[in-house]
Amino acid sequence: MAEVTLPLALAASGRRGLARGTVGDFVFIDCDLETILGRIVEVGIFGSDRTGLDRQIENQPIVHPDGKIQLLATVDKTSLKVTRGIAVQPRIGDSVYLAEGRSLSKTIQDALVGDLKDPILIELGQLAGLEDATISIPPEKLFGRHCGIFGATGGGKSWTLSRLVNEAVRLGGKCILFDPTGEFAGKIPGAKEFAFTKAPPGQTLARFPFRDLAEEDLRALLTPTSQTQIPTLRNAVRTLRMAEAFSLPTSPFASIIVDGRRKVDITIGQKTWGDIWVQPDGTIKKTDSPRAPLGMAEIHLYKAIGSDVCDFNIHALAGQLKNECVHPAGFGDAAGSYGGIDKQALGYCTSLIVRTETYLSAPELGCIFSEDGANICTAINQFIVDPDQHAMILSFKDVTFKYNTRELLLNALGRYLVRKARAEAFKNNPVICFLDEAHQFIGRTVGDEANSVALDSFGLIAKEGRKYGLTVTIATQRPRDVPQDVLSQLGTLIVHRLTNERDRETIEKACGEMDRSAAAFIPSLAQGEAIFVGPDLPTPMPIQMMIPAPSQQPESRGPDYQSAWVLAAQ
Repeated sequence: MAEVTLPLALAASGRRGLARGTVGDFVFIDCDLETILGRIVEVGIFGSDRTGLDRQIENQPIVHPDGKIQLLATVDKTSLKVTRGIAVQPRIGDSVYLAEGRSLSKTIQDALVGDLKDPILIELGQLAGLEDATISIPPEKLFGRHCGIFGATGGGKSWTLSRLVNEAVRLGGKCILFDPTGEFAGKIPGAKEFAFTKAPPGQTLARFPFRDLAEEDLRALLTPTSQTQIPTLRNAVRTLRMAEAFSLPTSPFASIIVDGRRKVDITIGQKTWGDIWVQPDGTIKKTDSPRAPLGMAEIHLYKAIGSDVCDFNIHALAGQLKNECVHPAGFGDAAGSYGGIDKQALGYCTSLIVRTETYLSAPELGCIFSEDGANICTAINQFIVDPDQHAMILSFKDVTFKYNTRELLLNALGRYLVRKARAEAFKNNPVICFLDEAHQFIGRTVGDEANSVALDSFGLIAKEGRKYGLTVTIATQRPRDVPQDVLSQLGTLIVHRLTNERDRETIEKACGEMDRSAAAFIPSLAQGEAIFVGPDLPTPMPIQMMIPAPSQQPESRGPDYQSAWVLAAQ
């Protein structure tokens, strides 16, 4: 911070139009070989100069206002290169010049482009309060370290999100937009649009295939208790994976169909261990069945059984849960077999069995467990490899919050993208995930205190997706609800107007470059105005975002009271 005298800042009678130097203006401080870029954060007349000020302004305006300047960056006079930080300290007597819009934007623009040759640039808008000060930024410096868009309702957050998505599409990038409210329907030209549960005109009904559902997400949905139900659920899942493996052409065990049941011969080498019978509904009954064949099959099929997704007949899960409730061993000659039904264990698991049957048939969860709609994982795979597809919109507008369906569905999609990223599917086709209303999903847990599951898939993308070519841009009006470990991974922050003190404190902590003098502007930012902060930016930049084209503006306006109330009165 530097204190300066601003002799031209006084708006005396008849001189207001000639006054120069007000709060928010950018200035250059001449420090010989280098120049400091700063921004005026305070202007006033202090001390004894305030005595008789009104009379002096009217008669002889000789009072010189003082001001405080936030020091932002250093500009080399020879190369005009902007560097982060303050390389030289201003001294008493250094001259201060008001920054002209075009030259300032060029200086910042050159710093953003750096050594890139013929770069592609995302057009953002112009420096706030300056004319002819347009700013564009390379996508690497905006999305490369993940991005966060924050702002209270009506601050322009949704329009900024639309602007960034449409710019990425214009430049040939690939984006997946997760739309919780449906306000982006038809707003991204050329986008493939899908909707879950119910598809309006122009969108394709989609479902998330349960076979790509992570086992952890299944546990989050069913919320089994830790003592009895979790081990039973785990055993049932492993058994159903085994039954699924028996039916595949790659199965190492011979099998035949007898009266609708599959008889599997468990022979390894020269030794036959016995038979396993898979019922017509896909389950395996364990009551009084020999343990050896099941044990040897489990050892031999360890890769398939150890999968982390629900690649089995999930509609047989309730029946298999019942089959798992058996005594571990019989008596006497039957000691090598499972025992009879364990009524106590079955009683403990009854609530889990009922929940499973209810959820698998619930219409609210049809977007996961039904066969209606396009396979969204297949659509994503096609989107990744198709060079002519640049945007995909996934609408959650009609997905219910009941049974935590909305949160689980989005988390399942995020986990699928993480698996694709780890398989290096995005190395040559980088993808940006845009998540609107992120506070509804990130940092959430499902279950009670004794058995809670974190919905952390987008947190995983933020933590490890960058090295695989998968980045995320989150938008929310409640930054305080975003976990700190996710906030710390966001390289570029776009901050619109925030009035809540806790939200502003969260942003200040997340932005090492933003001090309190810069943060003081946040509550008074105009609609569409935002402060850009990030390690790849030369300085925090207040930018008036370019308004999206009318066809690209999301439907985020509030209610029209004028029309509605007048019509009601008539």
